Amino acid sequence: MASRLQFLGLPPELLMKIVSYLPARDVSSVCQSCKKLLQLADQELVWQNLIKAEFNIRNQLSNYRGSFKDVYTKILYEYKNMLGLWQPEMGSYGGLLHIKLREGKLIGEECFAPIDPDVYQNLRIKRLFSIQLSGDLSRVDVLCYRGFAGPHPSHIEYTESGNVKFRCSDSDSHKHPEGKQSEFESWLVEETGQRPSEFFVHGQELLLMKFLVTTQLGCTYDLTRVHLPPPEVDVVIQPGLFKGNYGGHGIELIMLEYLPNKTEARGKKITGDPNVPANKISLYIDLTRPMVLSIEQQRTIDLLQQIDIPDLPPDTYPNNLQQQSFRVPDDCFERFNRTPTTCIARFHANGQIAGHDYSNPSQTPGHWVVFNENTFGFLWLELKSFSLYSRVTEEFD
Repeated sequence: MASRLQFLGLPPELLMKIVSYLPARDVSSVCQSCKKLLQLADQELVWQNLIKAEFNIRNQLSNYRGSFKDVYTKILYEYKNMLGLWQPEMGSYGGLLHIKLREGKLIGEECFAPIDPDVYQNLRIKRLFSIQLSGDLSRVDVLCYRGFAGPHPSHIEYTESGNVKFRCSDSDSHKHPEGKQSEFESWLVEETGQRPSEFFVHGQELLLMKFLVTTQLGCTYDLTRVHLPPPEVDVVIQPGLFKGNYGGHGIELIMLEYLPNKTEARGKKITGDPNVPANKISLYIDLTRPMVLSIEQQRTIDLLQQIDIPDLPPDTYPNNLQQQSFRVPDDCFERFNRTPTTCIARFHANGQIAGHDYSNPSQTPGHWVVFNENTFGFLWLELKSFSLYSRVTEEFD
């Protein structure tokens, strides 16, 4: 009893500091022990520190003027497992969704690839939903931001598999007041920066297909967790998210990852298209087969396919790679013309291709070209096409 009285006899500021470092379960126990500790545990600093410690959320709290206790007990306690990156199931198209805490709300933001063809541009961000306290703080509202009528009710539920299902409760709010054609034109300008009249017929068909699928599924879909790979040692370029050109399908997002033995790397699609959908492997890279080519050998695709490219010695990768010149072959289609002229490594690789609806998938030969820590390319030899990939540099707290 004496030690208990001695502890409670500490200055209130010190007691609050001690309580503020306790985990949530212990704070709850402290609240039940005595009135004085109940009052201390009710202080906003305690709950602000809890949020910082448990969710590694710091700078995002500096401008918030509401109740941190309400945010923790009414929002984060229920929805804390939703923080981070998710992939919405949108048919073959997939997607990337970032859920974060801002201004006392959980915000779900769709992360779209930049407008084709500039892979160096930032992701385009659009709010999809928010989870927030109602005006009178009596309940938690889940609001959908899709459509043209402003925020409207929706709800979120957890599935048995541990995934999340998002469901809008007012699909009529997604409709354009002037009809489907106006809705498509509005979406098209947002997606491409161009009007429908500026596209050739096949380009319009691909975009119309994407519009119909994504708007139809935009009211209800499952979310699957996306895990960013950890940093690696002894690799030519760090793994992570990249933006890359995919011809008429525009810019797509892929996840570059290394297999455990580091003899192979793969590029998995986070967003996809009707040919090679999201979650399929786009690039298969053989790290045991680096190569060095002269500028003259790179003059045309036909020349590249005719020459016998010798493999470098086994100990070349990753420590003995040397910078070499690079050029896009003259007979190769290049969608984006800001490609570097030197690279730090070049490897034999395969890219996956398929017909519509992922029919008859196959691998076609290519070269994986690493320019620097944030940029690589893929030369599709048989397709006579070059794709450039740039790292996603946005931070996902």
